Amino acid sequence: MIKNYLKKIYSLKAFSYFINILSYPWKGKGAILLYHRVLPDELVKNDLEVGMAVSKSNFEKQIKKIKSKYDIVSMDEFISNLENKVNKFTVTLTFDDGYLDNLDHVLPILEKYQVPASIYVTTSFLENEVFMWWYELKKATEDKTSLNFEFDNNKYQFNLNTKIEKLQAYESLRNLFLNLKTEKQHDLIQKITGDIKRKNYSDICLKPDELKILDKNPLVTIGSHAHNHLNLKILNNEEINYEIKKSEEILEKLLNHKVKHFAYPFGGIKQASDREYKLIEKSNFTSAVTGRVYPIKNSDFYSLPRIYVGTNINEHGLMNHINGFYSLINKF
Repeated sequence: MIKNYLKKIYSLKAFSYFINILSYPWKGKGAILLYHRVLPDELVKNDLEVGMAVSKSNFEKQIKKIKSKYDIVSMDEFISNLENKVNKFTVTLTFDDGYLDNLDHVLPILEKYQVPASIYVTTSFLENEVFMWWYELKKATEDKTSLNFEFDNNKYQFNLNTKIEKLQAYESLRNLFLNLKTEKQHDLIQKITGDIKRKNYSDICLKPDELKILDKNPLVTIGSHAHNHLNLKILNNEEINYEIKKSEEILEKLLNHKVKHFAYPFGGIKQASDREYKLIEKSNFTSAVTGRVYPIKNSDFYSLPRIYVGTNINEHGLMNHINGFYSLINKF
C-alpha cells in the first residue's frame, strides 16, 4: 500500500518540479529508453504482468510528453552527438527482442509523431518455433498453488497461494533461468510445468518479411540482440562470438545491409560486463546498449545505459526518470 502510494506521488505532475531539482546532477547527456512491447489497452493483460508491455494509450502519452521537451533522435544521431560532444540533451527509443506488436502498434505511433526508434532483434525469434521461458514460467506460477521439484541435485519448494508468494517464486526461478544455457532452460521449465511439450511463442514475434517492412521504414533502425537471448556472461568466448556472429549474419543477409547496433540480452551487470563489452567492441558494431543504470557522461559506446520503461509508469513518472531521478534512486 505504501509503495503504491509513493508511486502515485512520484507520478504527479506537481511533484516533478522538486524531483527535477533534486535529480539534475544525475541527468547526464541524454537518455536511452528501453521498451519491449506495446499492446492495445485491453490486451496488456496478455503480458501476464511480466512488466514488459506498455499500453498504446500510455505509450502515445509518453511520446507526446517527451517530444514536447526533448528531441527524440535515432541511435545513429544519438551516438554522433556523443562523439562530437554536442551540448544538447536528446532521447532515443529502443525495443528489445523483436515482437510483432512493434510493427502493429509501435510503428503507427512513431509515424504519427515522426519519431525514430531502434529494434534489437533476437534472431532465433524469427524462426517458426520460439521458446520464451519467462512467459511459461509466469503462467506456471500463476496457475499452480505450489511447486515441488528437483533440479540439478537441488530441491525446490514454493507455496503459491498468494500473489506475493507467486511473485517471489517467479523472481527466484527467473534468477535461476538467467544462469542457464538453452538445454538446461528446457530441462528446468519441463520440471516446473510437468509438460515435455514447450509452448510456441512465434505468433507474438516478428517474421522475416515483417522485419523487412520495419527495416524499410526510415524511422526504424534494426539492431542485434544476439541469437538465442542468453546471458552472455555465463558463456565462454567462443559461445559469445557464435551468438554475435550468427545474429549478425542472419540480419545482414535478410536485410541486405550492415547492422551497426547491439543490445546485450538482459544486460545487467550479472549478464554483461567488461569481457562482453570488449568482445562487442572488437566486432563490427558501433554501439551496444545495456540494462544498467547510470547517467550518460562519456562516450563509452559499448556499455551504454538505458532507462527501463515498464507497464505501470505514466508520462510524468517517465519524465522524472529521464530527468535524472532513475539514475539517482538506482545508486541506492
